Amino acid sequence: MDEALLGALAALAASACFAVGPTMFTLAGRQIGPVVTLRWRLLLATLMLMLAHAWVFGRPWPALPWAQTGPLLLSGAVGLALADSFLFPAFVRLGPRLAMLILNLQPVLATLLAWGFLGERLRVGQWAAMLVVLGGVSLVVLERGTDDNGQPQAWDRVGVALTLAAAALGAVGVLLAKYGMAGQVPALTANTVRMTGGMLPIWAWAVVRGQARATMRAVQAQPRVLTYLAVGAAVGPGLGMSLSLFAVRTIPVGIATTLTSLPPVLLLPVGRWVFRERITPKAIIGTIVATVGVAWLLSG
Repeated sequence: MDEALLGALAALAASACFAVGPTMFTLAGRQIGPVVTLRWRLLLATLMLMLAHAWVFGRPWPALPWAQTGPLLLSGAVGLALADSFLFPAFVRLGPRLAMLILNLQPVLATLLAWGFLGERLRVGQWAAMLVVLGGVSLVVLERGTDDNGQPQAWDRVGVALTLAAAALGAVGVLLAKYGMAGQVPALTANTVRMTGGMLPIWAWAVVRGQARATMRAVQAQPRVLTYLAVGAAVGPGLGMSLSLFAVRTIPVGIATTLTSLPPVLLLPVGRWVFRERITPKAIIGTIVATVGVAWLLSG
């Protein structure tokens, strides 16, 4: 199979994983809070990736030169720890629907950064296909942007600023990951280093603030939450992030990040059957538009 097509399919599979992961983390976050969920998410994902790396390569920590380890660690610190620290409060202020809409700017920002720093170029048709995908996703997210009473959600300027910061930091994180994977670094190896780079500052900050013990006790008090966290970490940051890094390594950053921005569309059935959300014709149209855009990208 052509490597570019394999990379695109990996990005689509990552989108599916990123649709499952947030569902699990939402269920956990409703019981233990978003900050505790974020810490456990990164810790469990790091431990799982180290175990997987030991099984595949015979050692839990990758043997990479610092020229690659450094950018990958920094990618995790910026694109996972720092970006999520902005994004999680934005979810609280805006709600996940509006926050995800603004977060859809990340593929465009990542493409511009890759163009400026890595010299990646996209054809006009690829730009158009990206806009079609993002347009379809935006239709879906906007349609779901109502409060519990069915009224449009008010825009919170601080929430908007937080989400824009998360999108920009996420794009920088992707660029650093692409740079760190130069030389065909395996996606599992890159993800192990990157996840560690995201986990360490989050937990170091928890220790400094004296919240590490409370974070551990929160799960001990509700053992069932650990199931949600474990499944979410394995499917999302574990498998999903590894697939997305493989895609970033093999296809242009803009295309990879666009194809991994489909969770709002894929979450429609989850919203309908798990969270009892209303699915409207506009949401269905958005799904069709996004699917057409994905097919366009794959054919290009």
